[in-house]
Amino acid sequence: MDQDLLPSTLFSSNFIFHDTPPRPEPPVSNFSKFSSRLPVLEDVEDDEPVENANRSPWTISSSAYESIRLDVHLYTDVIPAGCSLPSRNTLAGYLEIYFKCFQKMLPFIHAASFTVEGKDVERLLAMAVLGALYRFERENAYQLYFMAKGILMEKKRRGDLEVAAELLSGQSHSVSGNERGLGRIQTLVLLVYFASWSDKRILPDALSMSSQLAMLVRENGIEESDERPIDVDWLTWSAVEERRRTLLVAYVLLNLHSVAFNTPPSLLSSKIGLFLPGYAEQWNAKNAMQWQQAARQAERPFLSTLSSFFTRTEIPEDESVSSFANYILVHGILQQILLDHQSRSSLDAESIRGFETALRTWQLSWERTDESTLDPLSPKGPFGLSAAALLRLAYIRLTSNQGPCHGRLLSRIESMPSNLTRTPVCDRAVLHAAHALSIPVRIGIAFMVRIKIPIWSIEHSLGSLECALLLKDWLEMISTVGTDLRPAEKKIIGIVHGIIRETSFAPTLDGLEDNILLMSSTIIKIWTEIFKGEHVHDIDNEIYASLNALSQA
Repeated sequence: MDQDLLPSTLFSSNFIFHDTPPRPEPPVSNFSKFSSRLPVLEDVEDDEPVENANRSPWTISSSAYESIRLDVHLYTDVIPAGCSLPSRNTLAGYLEIYFKCFQKMLPFIHAASFTVEGKDVERLLAMAVLGALYRFERENAYQLYFMAKGILMEKKRRGDLEVAAELLSGQSHSVSGNERGLGRIQTLVLLVYFASWSDKRILPDALSMSSQLAMLVRENGIEESDERPIDVDWLTWSAVEERRRTLLVAYVLLNLHSVAFNTPPSLLSSKIGLFLPGYAEQWNAKNAMQWQQAARQAERPFLSTLSSFFTRTEIPEDESVSSFANYILVHGILQQILLDHQSRSSLDAESIRGFETALRTWQLSWERTDESTLDPLSPKGPFGLSAAALLRLAYIRLTSNQGPCHGRLLSRIESMPSNLTRTPVCDRAVLHAAHALSIPVRIGIAFMVRIKIPIWSIEHSLGSLECALLLKDWLEMISTVGTDLRPAEKKIIGIVHGIIRETSFAPTLDGLEDNILLMSSTIIKIWTEIFKGEHVHDIDNEIYASLNALSQA
């Protein structure tokens, strides 16, 4: 297995150096980073890292760390007691894990051109929050979160006071790009992401900051075209691509809020004027030569590409897009399904046919992309799996209309009645739900529980929960039908039975192959097993607790 796909905590190190006043901070130890050499006593590493093209984006020089420390000190009054800046090595380690883990889930900060120097301290701390989280240092993650949030909100408050003073004095007001530009949006994305899926006591933070995020994204031109000319250089391309990805990541994050918390979409697909993000090979290029040699994706606008899925059933070979682009596009289809459900009690047959056309065409686009894969251990990255999870969610939402409460996933376990109907659309949704279960079963549930951290995204969590509930509801519905089953229903039952047979729960079906109710309860037990173990996000612990309670009911 590729080393990069093992849990990052196996490769992280956190060496704490204890300073003895009045001595200054000691030089960075050569144990603070990984190399191809074993240590020797004579090795001495300069305090200042060497400037070269291969410098890591998480490198922090002593002067940069001192600048960060001074910036944090300026905001002592708004930082909660008990919060402190980590050591230079620890902070660099958090940034390293950010780029090696979280960046794979949502790649919107350009690593090759990123340097710590000159970056807003709150953005660096927000990145470190996710790094600490992926190292399972939750207490430090919360400290960094409240520091970053406090600094960000204080900067906003001071900016608001300046606006008020200028308006009261009759002066014109102009907000600098640094205050309301890309850096602030990236900071908000990271903080909203953390607060959304961590302890539910800070969920109100996420919902409050999300409104600020939506406003900033609109102010920074998500509704405008950002088409690039063909002859741009690497740095120009990467600057446009980073801005594009940042605004689109804000869009998908707020879209996930709609799925999980039943909030109206803050950023509408119909208002997006941006073009789709390019191939990972170009984005990950470390220099201009690698970028020039990488395959290029033709510039394709998000909105017209999304609209075309509803009107055609084929994808020409020359219209292949990146896995990130497909991930963005399926968000667009899912959002429209959510909006249609919110605007009327049920979808009519014509609307359902239109959405099915869009989902089938999107699937063709997904299959056409070389970057897409359903193999969790593939080095191609997690976007293929994350996008497939959203496809399942779209089919489930198209099938099961739970009204305005459907998005409250956890409450649905206890109180939501099933309103499924036996239709071909429902068959397809259930088939996708069964397929979602087959992937961890094929890998091995015990193995999956231990290695899922680098590949398990929020999309998997939300999608897996809905798949589990759909399969349970559908099997319970089918159990009342008797022998009058359609061929598609018989086939799905056989598939589910085969999946159960590949697990440790197989003996429960011995002699009871036709007991569909037993299969229903067994499915919940299997998903409960999959959600066992350590989780990066606290929402996974809540899902596990809810499924476990349901399995014992």
